[in-house]
Amino acid sequence: MKAVYFTGDIDTVKNGLLILQKKLQFCLDESGTPIQLIHHKGPLICEKKIDKITLTFSEPAHLFRGLNLLFYHWETPDFSFTETPQFDVIGPMVDTSRNAVPTVEKIKELLETCSVIGLNQCLLYMEDTYEVTDYPYFGYFRGRYSAAELKEIDDYGHDLGIEVIPAIQVLAHLKNPLKWNFTRNFRDTEDILLVDEPKTYHFLAKAIQAVSQPFRTKKIHIGMDEAHQLGLGRFLQRHGLQNRFDLMNRHLTKVLEITDSLDLEVEMWSDMYFRLGSKTGDYYDPDVAIPQEVITEIPHVKMVYWDYYHHQESDYLQLLAQHKKLAKPIVFAGGIWTWNGLAPNYSKTIATTHAALSACKKQQISSVYATLWGDDGSETPLDSALYGLQLFAEHQFNQTVSNELVATRFLELQHESADSFLLLDCFDQTPGVAPENPEGSAVSKLILYQDPLLGLYDKTISEFPLTEHYQKLAKDLAQCQTSEKTADLFAYYQLLAEILAKKTSLGIHLQQIYLAQDKNDGQQILLQLEQLKNLIDNLRQSHRQLWFAANKAFGWEVLDIRYGGILTRLESSHWRITQWLMHDISLEELTETRLPFDGPYPMPEGIIGRNLYHGIVSPSKLSDV
Repeated sequence: MKAVYFTGDIDTVKNGLLILQKKLQFCLDESGTPIQLIHHKGPLICEKKIDKITLTFSEPAHLFRGLNLLFYHWETPDFSFTETPQFDVIGPMVDTSRNAVPTVEKIKELLETCSVIGLNQCLLYMEDTYEVTDYPYFGYFRGRYSAAELKEIDDYGHDLGIEVIPAIQVLAHLKNPLKWNFTRNFRDTEDILLVDEPKTYHFLAKAIQAVSQPFRTKKIHIGMDEAHQLGLGRFLQRHGLQNRFDLMNRHLTKVLEITDSLDLEVEMWSDMYFRLGSKTGDYYDPDVAIPQEVITEIPHVKMVYWDYYHHQESDYLQLLAQHKKLAKPIVFAGGIWTWNGLAPNYSKTIATTHAALSACKKQQISSVYATLWGDDGSETPLDSALYGLQLFAEHQFNQTVSNELVATRFLELQHESADSFLLLDCFDQTPGVAPENPEGSAVSKLILYQDPLLGLYDKTISEFPLTEHYQKLAKDLAQCQTSEKTADLFAYYQLLAEILAKKTSLGIHLQQIYLAQDKNDGQQILLQLEQLKNLIDNLRQSHRQLWFAANKAFGWEVLDIRYGGILTRLESSHWRITQWLMHDISLEELTETRLPFDGPYPMPEGIIGRNLYHGIVSPSKLSDV
C-alpha cells in the first residue's frame, strides 16, 4: 500500500481517487509521497524524479491510467512516459440483452477496469432490460435495470471519468418484448415495430424517456439495425409494398421528434441504409448504391459503422469512405469476440482490431467502441474480455500497437497474463480452422453440445486431431498464471478443456463399437458416459458460480436447460447402450451414415462449424415454429 497525497488540479478527480484506492493499492496520507496533478488539453505525461512526481492529464480516465502505470513502476527512481490519445471517446458496449444482465456491482467493477486502463465511455446495450413503468411486461423476468440502478451506474461512471450511455432499439431486435400481447397493435413482424402506427410512437416516447432520464449524458444510441423484414409483415398487409428507404427515414424522423423533445444527441447503426442499397442485402457490398435523394432525406444523426469481420485495413478504409458519402458524423464499433461460443475468439479480435483502428486513426474517426455481444445465450463470461479491453486501450494511447505492447500493459495495468488469456483462443482455434479463425468456427461449443448418439459433427471433426489438441490445452491451462480475480474463470476453462478431450471422439468411437458389435468395449463406453456426466455436472456448477458472481439470476435458466440437455442425453445414451448390451436391441441412431456437416452457412475450407445451439443438438426443430 503506497502512501501518497495529491496537489494541484484535483477537483475533477477526487471522487474517482477515493473509489480507486483499493484497486490501485494506495492510501491518502499527507505524510506520504506528494504527486502533483496538472490538468491540461493534450497528452498524458508522467514524470517521476527522486524529488518530484507530476502527472499531466486532459481528463480523469487518462489520469487514472497514468496513476496505475506510475504505481506499477513505483520503485523505479526515474520513470517517465508520454502517451497521446488517438480518439476523443473510446470504451466498451456491454450487451445486457442475451440472457446475461450484469449486476450493478459487476458493471461498477468493469467501469473501474476501464478507468485504470484509460477508457472513457461505456454503452449499456438494453433491448428490453430497462424499466418502462407504463409497460410492466417490457423486460418482465428478464433482469431489467430499474431507474435507480441505472442512476447508480451513471454516478459511479461519472466519478471515474466515464460517460455511460444508454443503447436501445427503436425498430428491430425486439423479439423478446414483442411476444407479449401489449404489443399486438404496434408489431410489424415478430421482432420489428410497426412503422407509422401512433401506438408505436406512444410506446417509444415512454421508453426513450424512461431509459434516458437516469443518465447525465445527452447521448443515446437508438439501434435500428438488421431490420431485414421492415415493412413486410402487418405493414405490408395494411399499406402494401412501399419503398423501404422511405420507411427508414420516416420512422427515424418520428423517433427524432421524441429525442429532440428530450434534447438528446442521437446515433444509430448504419447498416440498413447500406443493405437496402445493395442488390444482395450485404452491409459490406462494395457496389452498394444509395440514391442521393435518400441520403439528402436522412435526418441528422451519427452513423455507427459496425464491423467485426474484416482482417485487412484496406477493407475498413474503403467502407469508411462509403460511410462518408452519407454526410453524417461517423462512429466506429469494433468487437471483442465474446459471442463466438463458449470462449472468446481472440485470433479474430486481434486481427480485426489492429486493422480497423489503424484505419480509424488514418480517417480521424473520433469515437470508437468495442462491442461485447452475448449472442445465443451469453455463454462466454464477461471477464474473458479483459485482454480485449486492453487491446482497445493501447490503440487509444498509441499510434501503432504491437501484441507485445498489449501484453506488457496488460500485466502492468490489469496484473493479468496475456499468454494465459490467449490460451482461451485455443478452444476454437483448432486443427482444421484457418489461421485467425476468420469464419468464427465454434468448435468447442459444437463438441460440448452435440449428441453422442446422433453426432451431427462427427464426420467433420473426425478429420482432425482434436482430442490431442484439447488434452494439451487442459494441461496448459492447469499451468497458466492467473490473478485472484480470474482464478475461478480459468478453473472453469480447464475443466471444459478436459471434458472436450473426452467427448470429442465419444460419438465416433461409440458408432465404431456398435457397428463392430464389440460388447466388451461397449461396457467401457458405459463407464466413460458415467464419468462424463459427473464432469459436465461439475462444469455446470462451475459455470453457475461464475454467472451468479457477475450477473442477475434471470437468464441462467437457459443455460441450466442446455446443461440439462447434455446430461439427459448422456443418460439416454447410457440406457440405449445398456439395452443393446443386455437385450441385443438395434440402435438405429448408430447405423445412420455420418455426413460432413453442411449448413446453414457456407462451409469453406478452414471452418469446422459455427452453428447456434439449436443447430448443434438436433437436426429436428426444437419448437414447432
